[in-house]
Amino acid sequence: MATTVLNPTFKDAQWLSDHVDGEGMVVSCYADTSPAGVRPLWREHLKNEVKRIDEMLSGNAAAIHAFHRNIAAIEAVLSSRRPAAARGMAIFAASERNLLQVYALASAVPNRLVVDEEPYLVPLLELLHRQRRYLVVHTDTHRGRLYTAIPGAVHMIEEIEEPVPKRHRAAGELWGKQQATIARQREDHVVHYIKGLAREIERAWPEERYDGIVLLGEHEVLAQLRTYLREELRSSIAGEAPHAWAGRQVPLLGKIDSIHAQALREQERQLFEDIKRRLMEDHHIATGRQAVIDAIENDQIGYSGCVVMESDPGEVASRGSGCHKLFAQAVGECPSCHAACEKTNLWQAIALSAARKHVVVHFVEPGHGLDKHAGVVALLAREAPWIAPPERVLTASLPERRT
Repeated sequence: MATTVLNPTFKDAQWLSDHVDGEGMVVSCYADTSPAGVRPLWREHLKNEVKRIDEMLSGNAAAIHAFHRNIAAIEAVLSSRRPAAARGMAIFAASERNLLQVYALASAVPNRLVVDEEPYLVPLLELLHRQRRYLVVHTDTHRGRLYTAIPGAVHMIEEIEEPVPKRHRAAGELWGKQQATIARQREDHVVHYIKGLAREIERAWPEERYDGIVLLGEHEVLAQLRTYLREELRSSIAGEAPHAWAGRQVPLLGKIDSIHAQALREQERQLFEDIKRRLMEDHHIATGRQAVIDAIENDQIGYSGCVVMESDPGEVASRGSGCHKLFAQAVGECPSCHAACEKTNLWQAIALSAARKHVVVHFVEPGHGLDKHAGVVALLAREAPWIAPPERVLTASLPERRT
């Protein structure tokens, strides 16, 4: 029976990596189930990939039989009713190990099918490393809602409202004075509400490991709100966007996703400026696969550092079965513990090692010059970073509603 996890975290990926023991193949399937991905396409992709792997396994009847048993389990999961918020699915099947693990993802993933001796976690790790958790504030002059959000999922945590006198048209001198009085009272109520909203934001901010604040509403109201936020919170604003107040079911995801994408682009721009500067000065940077592995294992990266890597080249790494030391190439016997080495995916091993050390990993597209450094570098920790420290690693689960 399948175990389904909604919005998995790094702990879920680490658990899967650490607890899938035994012999036999593991089939890892990633499926784009978002409306933009046109849901039926995963079926065509799966059919083509199954044909390709059948050809690869040709001549091994037992392996083909095990493969199709796992594919049947995966197709049953994808054909069944999925969580409404799931834009993607990651399914790991190993019938010989009695494993069927399902992750419902808040973000879309490219369709992919991989057969190996271990779960293929790189696309899942890449998704988790790119996610951010935001405190979203949606407000007008007297009503506001606070949300916890990750790209693809949003959850309201609080709603506040302030009674504000309505505007009236002036009619005569006396009525004009009354209008002015009402206007002043209205302004006082608005200021009182904005101050109260700022206090609620300050209270909510430390309750979760937020990576930024998103402000939605009219620009004038948001500008006024900023003046009542302390400097730490103002500097944590990831972006703002105009968004009219409506009923309870407000479509916020599009705005949040757009701000998130823009924030990632800006962060990537700063990241490569920093890499270029460090390379020129040959300072606080590790280049190449083994150097990056050593930097992670020796705790040289720390809070203000990060790992930057291109797309997975699909190369093999080795890990000592006794000491668990990681090597960036195929090694038969570990030179440290002299035990046999186990093979693993190089990029997956680096990303999981970084996650265990709470080190941020940035996956980037080719073309930025990292190929000169075997596709991966590490920015080492330092006391005075040239740019703001990378955002904290986001766990993708959303909290329960506060009462």
